[in-house]
Amino acid sequence: MPIEFTCQVCKQQIRVPEGNEGKRTKCPHCSAIQPIPGGPASGGSSFSDSSNPYGGESPPNPFAEGAAPPPTGESNPYASPYTVSSAASRPMAKEEAKGKIAVPAIVCMISFGLSIAFLGLALIGTFVNLANGVQPPEEAVVSLITCGFYFLTCVIGLFMLYGTMNLRSSLQAWIGFILALTPCTNCCFLIGIPFAIWGMIVLSDAEVQRQFQN
Repeated sequence: MPIEFTCQVCKQQIRVPEGNEGKRTKCPHCSAIQPIPGGPASGGSSFSDSSNPYGGESPPNPFAEGAAPPPTGESNPYASPYTVSSAASRPMAKEEAKGKIAVPAIVCMISFGLSIAFLGLALIGTFVNLANGVQPPEEAVVSLITCGFYFLTCVIGLFMLYGTMNLRSSLQAWIGFILALTPCTNCCFLIGIPFAIWGMIVLSDAEVQRQFQN
């Protein structure tokens, strides 16, 4: 008598002639290849499908614990498309160092500029007094030497700090801030004291030191 059994895929009834037990047949409804009950091959519940590359087994789960990583040199389809570099590029680091040193350097340069302006007025007043005979020549010479010394140190400090803003030399930066901090070299040192200290603290940072050209 014919053998009747249920298709494991579409659940429709399949009828095959007697004597085909243990062989394989194609379902007339869904074309799934599966074993015919009654033979030694009917003990398992798995079936073979030409469209399933894994046969009766489940496909491997890439997220399962202990799953092998993708081979070296092949892209991981489950990896995030966004990657972040852990190290900043050198141009960005240099710009950041310039930003840290800019504010104290600019304020100290302003204090030097004010000192130069006051010294210029003092020099003009000394020459006028000397020309009018109001001030003795000896005192006028001392005043001129003093104003000239202050004027020279302020100009030096101004150029030192201008180079500091461009990160030319760390030694140049230290000299500029020290001149802005010292009363005997900067007439407006009261303005420069807090910002000169701030600048030297920034210079003490090793990351900032590395951005200088020498």
